Parts: sequence; structure tokens; C-alpha cells
Amino acid sequence: MNDSIPKVQVDDFSKISAERLPHLKIEDRLVLIGGGGVDGVAFKKKILKMAGWKYHELTSYNAHPEEACTAFNKVLDIISSNDNKDEIERVLKESP
Repeated sequence: MNDSIPKVQVDDFSKISAERLPHLKIEDRLVLIGGGGVDGVAFKKKILKMAGWKYHELTSYNAHPEEACTAFNKVLDIISSNDNKDEIERVLKESP
């Protein structure tokens, strides 16, 4: 389900790479799970917020890389074994 997405590292947010970085793959996956388009983007924002990303959507992940890393890896742990929207939300609601 996760297409072998590696864990996000703090320095990923400041890298320039020809390869798609893990957090971008996670965002893509969330948009897909959320139904694509506007609905998918709204779902991605909601899930990242539930996972601990508390900043405005225009705030760069590199501005708060530790918090971004924690949020993305929390999401990755869930979507690695589950691609059901409702279940992802339920797991995040129940997690600390």
C-alpha cells in the first residue's frame, strides 16, 4: 500500500533531488486516498493537521522540519497498512 515509501528524515525538507522525496510521496498518496482533486487536497491537509502539523498551508515544512517529520512519519505508519479514509481518520483521532 505504501509503495515502499521510506521514513521521512528531517533533512528531506531542505533537499533538492531528482527523486521524489518521501514526504511528497506521502502527500500524493493522501490526495489519492482522499479522492483526488480538491477533495484529495482537503483530505491531505486535514490528515496532516490531525497528525500534528499545526501550521498554515503556506508554511514551508522546512520552517519546522522536526514537527513536519513527526507528522509525516505518523501518517506513513498508518497508510503503510491502510488506505481507507475513515479508518485513517479514526486511527489518528485515537492516537496521542
